[in-house]
Amino acid sequence: MQSILSESDTDRVELSRDLAALANYLMRSANLGTFKAIAELDLSFTQIKTLCALEEDGRERSVKALAETLGVSLAAMSRAVDGLFERGLVERDEDPSDRRMKRVRLTGAGRTVPQALQDARLSALHEFVGSLEPGQARALSDALALVLSSRREIAAYRPTDKGADR
Repeated sequence: MQSILSESDTDRVELSRDLAALANYLMRSANLGTFKAIAELDLSFTQIKTLCALEEDGRERSVKALAETLGVSLAAMSRAVDGLFERGLVERDEDPSDRRMKRVRLTGAGRTVPQALQDARLSALHEFVGSLEPGQARALSDALALVLSSRREIAAYRPTDKGADR
C-alpha cells in the first residue's frame, strides 16, 4: 500500500531536511573550535568526559559511578582521575562510609574546562548569527522563542553567561 503525503507532511519533511542542513553546518563549524580547544587542553577524551560529567550536575561522584556513567573500566577511570588530580582539576577524598571508595569533585580550575569547550561552540554560533541579515536574525529569534517557550526540555540546554562577554 502506497503512502500519500499531504502538503503539510511534505512541508515538515522539507523543514526537517532544512533543519538538518543547518544543524550539520553549525556542528561542523563549532567542532573546529571545539577540537582546537581540546587539543590545547592536552587531556584524554576520558578526562574531558569526566570533567563534563562532574560539571553537568555539580555534585561529587565516586570513581566507580563515573566509570559506570561513562562506560569505561574502573582502571581507566582511576587513571583518568589520577591525571586530573595531578593537574589540580579535581579533588578526591576517601568516602567516609567506605574507605576503599574515592569521591571526586571539580576544582575551580576543573570548571574552566567544560566552560572553555562551551565557549568554543558558542563562538561559532555567534559568528553564524553575526552573518545573518537583521531580518533573518529577527525571524530566527522569533521562531526560537516560540519553540523554547513551549519546550522546557530544550530550553534547559540554553547556555548560561558564565565567562561569556556577549
